[in-house]
Amino acid sequence: MTLTYLNLLLGLLLVLVPAYLVYTYDRLLLSKATLSVVRMLVQLLVMGACLWAVFHFGWFWLCLLWLLLLVVAAAFLVVSRTHILSRVLFLPACVGMFSSVAIVGAYVLLVVLQPADPLNARWFVPVTGVLMAHLLPTSIRAIRTFYDSLTQDSQPYYTLSGNGASRLHALAPYITRTLRSMVLPATANLSAMGLFVMPMLLSGLLMGGLSPLQAMLSFVILIFASITASILSVAITLCLSCRHAFNRQGQILQVFTAD
Repeated sequence: MTLTYLNLLLGLLLVLVPAYLVYTYDRLLLSKATLSVVRMLVQLLVMGACLWAVFHFGWFWLCLLWLLLLVVAAAFLVVSRTHILSRVLFLPACVGMFSSVAIVGAYVLLVVLQPADPLNARWFVPVTGVLMAHLLPTSIRAIRTFYDSLTQDSQPYYTLSGNGASRLHALAPYITRTLRSMVLPATANLSAMGLFVMPMLLSGLLMGGLSPLQAMLSFVILIFASITASILSVAITLCLSCRHAFNRQGQILQVFTAD
C-alpha cells in the first residue's frame, strides 16, 4: 500500500463535514478547533520527521534517543499536570519512565516476542510507544494521588513516624491509595480495552502484517506489559522524588507550585 499526497488530500476532505456543522452552529468553536488541528499537525510533522530518521537509518542509538525525547516530553507533561515543583519531580519522572520502559520493553522484545531483529526500529518504536502511551496518564493520576494524600492527610504519616516507624512504613497508607488509583481503574477498564482499544491496536498489528492470532496474542502481551511498566515507573519516580519532599527531620515540605 502506497499513500500519495492525493490520497492525503482526499482523506482530509472528510474534515469538511464536521467543520461545516461546527461553522453553522458555533463559529467560535470552529476557530478553537482549527487551532487545535493545526497544533496537532505541527506535532505530527515533527514526530514524523523524527520517525523517518529513526526508520531510515535504523541505528539503535537513534531509537534510544527517540525514547529519551519521548520521556523528557512526558516528564514535562507530568510536572505541569500534577502541579508539583519541577525540582522535586522532573528528574525522578525521567528516570522512572525511561528505566521502566527500557526494562519492560527489553523483556517483551528479547524474551517474549523474540523477533528476528528485536532492536530494530520496526519493533522497538511501536513497543516502547505503546508502553509510554499507557504509562503517561497512569503516572499523572498516581503521583497526584500520592502527594495530594500526603499533604492533605499527613496525620497518619506523623503518627507512624513518631512511633518509630521507618519512612517506608509510615508512607504505607499513601502507597496503598496510590496503588488503588492505578490498579483499580486498570482492572476495571480491561473489559473496555477489549471492546474499544483492541480494535484500534489490532488494526495496527494487522496492517503491520501479523496474522489475527498473532495480533491478538501481541495485544494481550502489550496490555499487561503496559500495566507492569506503569507500576514500575511510578514506584521509581516516587522513591526518587520523596528524597526532595522531606527535610532531614522527616517533615513534609511544600511540593506543589504556587498556582
